[in-house]
Amino acid sequence: MTLATTVAGCAGYGPSRGERAGERPVFDDRQTAGYIGKYVLITLTYYDEDGEMVTQQQVHGIIKKADRARGFAVALQGVWEGETFWLPPDLRGFSPARRGEYQLNSTSEIIYDPDLIATWEITRSGPWL
Repeated sequence: MTLATTVAGCAGYGPSRGERAGERPVFDDRQTAGYIGKYVLITLTYYDEDGEMVTQQQVHGIIKKADRARGFAVALQGVWEGETFWLPPDLRGFSPARRGEYQLNSTSEIIYDPDLIATWEITRSGPWL
């Protein structure tokens, strides 16, 4: 079982619609440096070419690296432990997480008190395989 290792490889991707209007820069070296070592809950929502939701997946892990060109390397934990997942170099997809318990719909895992939430929408211009 493998997980796609990057969101940026999809036909169309971006932070959730609510984050696009934010004032945060796409990439800021100083702010990004503060993300290293943070625990992040990632939600990926996939849409077809007509804008209909196809599926949603959640993963979680520790941000190990931030690179202006490649993005954020996340060392996944839980079901996907051992995998590295790359998020785009765009701060607009991140927001602070509220303290508490989060149950992942896609795996039923429960994680506690993540530092950040990363929410991404991926739109496919053609049929999903």
